[in-house]
Amino acid sequence: MQSSTSARPLSNGPSAVDRAYSHVADAIISGTLAASALITEGDVAHTLGLSRTPVREAFLMLESAGLLRLFPKKGAVVTAVDDAETADLLQVRMLLETKAVQLIGGRPHQIEAVDAELRALIQAQTDAAVAGDLLAYARADHRFHSRIVDETGNRIIDDIYARLGPRLERLVHRVAARDPDSITVLIDEHTVLADHLRAGDTLAYDAALRLHLETGHRVHRSL
Repeated sequence: MQSSTSARPLSNGPSAVDRAYSHVADAIISGTLAASALITEGDVAHTLGLSRTPVREAFLMLESAGLLRLFPKKGAVVTAVDDAETADLLQVRMLLETKAVQLIGGRPHQIEAVDAELRALIQAQTDAAVAGDLLAYARADHRFHSRIVDETGNRIIDDIYARLGPRLERLVHRVAARDPDSITVLIDEHTVLADHLRAGDTLAYDAALRLHLETGHRVHRSL
């Protein structure tokens, strides 16, 4: 399994906590661990050959990321994703990303560098789709949007968005798994978003982003 880096960047190799976090996060994001599934520290520790202490810390991080709900002395239950949560998550993405695009529009000298990174991420999505690696595809999708949000330069926003990362990746993976035909459409829409950003057309970007989120996730609540 690939390591999950959305909420806990790795350095100098994964620690025991990182290994436990990534193992469980990957399984939840990919749907291998379904909503409402019960897992225990002991099961994960046994599978990975770890003590329970790092697994316990990883479970706390996963609860903070919204992927698990902990029940003392019983284990943890994988959280479910309903339409209301999906709409709420995408509303946050919409608000943060449109603000970031406004800021980028005021710094035209930075657009070229951001555009180059976005094109690389679109290619990463394309490569992952061709390889049938939906986990890598979902992560590249999230990195595309998070790269734009990074431009706010606000550490609190960065922290909030990082914590939302695993749940947003799960949404994207779910869409791709349920509707494989959507993959090409969503990648093409990322290209449109990047084109609007490069042109400095923030209004067109906002409209394209709203359509991207509403059609991609079948959400019709107010975003």
